Amino acid sequence: MDVDAAMPTEPDHEPATANGGDHPTESDSSSSHQLQSSNSDDVNDSTSSGGGGGAGVRCAPTYTVVSAVMDKKEDGPGPRCGHTLTAVPAVGEEGSPGYIGPRLILFGGATALEGNSGASGTPSSAGSAGIRLAGATADIHCYDVLTNKWSRITPIGEPPTPRAAHVATTVGTMVVIQGGIGPAGLSAEDLHVLDLTQQRPRWHRVVVQGPGPGPRYGHVMALVGQRYLMAIGGNDGKRPLADVWALDTAAKPYEWRKLEPEGEGPPPCMYATASARSDGLLLLCGGRDANSVPLSSAYGLAKHRDGRWEWAIAPGVSPSPRYQHAAVFVNARLHVSGGALGGGRMVEDSSSVAGTYL
Repeated sequence: MDVDAAMPTEPDHEPATANGGDHPTESDSSSSHQLQSSNSDDVNDSTSSGGGGGAGVRCAPTYTVVSAVMDKKEDGPGPRCGHTLTAVPAVGEEGSPGYIGPRLILFGGATALEGNSGASGTPSSAGSAGIRLAGATADIHCYDVLTNKWSRITPIGEPPTPRAAHVATTVGTMVVIQGGIGPAGLSAEDLHVLDLTQQRPRWHRVVVQGPGPGPRYGHVMALVGQRYLMAIGGNDGKRPLADVWALDTAAKPYEWRKLEPEGEGPPPCMYATASARSDGLLLLCGGRDANSVPLSSAYGLAKHRDGRWEWAIAPGVSPSPRYQHAAVFVNARLHVSGGALGGGRMVEDSSSVAGTYL
């Protein structure tokens, strides 16, 4: 089922370094689902918007209250944690028939916490290793950016199982969901796609050949260079991981490929963030290591022109150690907000901004 136009050619990027078979079946579709992004503008060199200076912490911009009283009707998501909130661009031209404005899609999460000791493979909350996420859901709530209203949507097709601590990212006007943990334990590694191209959203399960990342939670996933779905780290229910997997959304049949990037990469960790810059750089920030110690390190991952992938330690001052935080690129600057320190402590600073010039 073709949804969007073919992807543009991947951008070239040369990173700097510190020193120099069972196939999943597709549901509710008669043909394999195209996991392709819309054509995008040419990527820009991030240093043109960020300046040529060195990296460092800068004052955070001022926050503005969008709505002092949020809509708390039945369509609102309600309190939860371990969910994902994914930005989806507008569909069509504003003012034209069929136009759909920009949206935020909230999926899943845990609506309760249990105070007993966590079983093996059960993700703990930030506050204590003895608190478990519970009440996992598969609900979908849509926030309309233009009207400032929540709505609950019920797509066509078979939805993913209830889950929390999963990952989600946008490919064009589709939200791709993978992994997590639910009432029955670790969720399957299948890729689920929520197609928001039409007025009525639709679920699909993407057919992927060969082995993949496997079931895990607390990992990260991002679309790099408007082409590669990257899944990194997390926990397979036994231990934190540091492996890197890539799926080329422009090549069919779809297939996960385990990468062995050059350079010094991050240690096995979970609850980090992975943020993709417009020029094809992926920045992995923070996380919690195998000893439950929060990390402050930041690592850049990029693809050479000859096809090699390489890690590089991000230069400059990193945010304070944290995990279960949020991070997003705005031009060349990574905005980092919140997070946990462990032992019931949360990061006190609301936001920090660091320039990244890998």
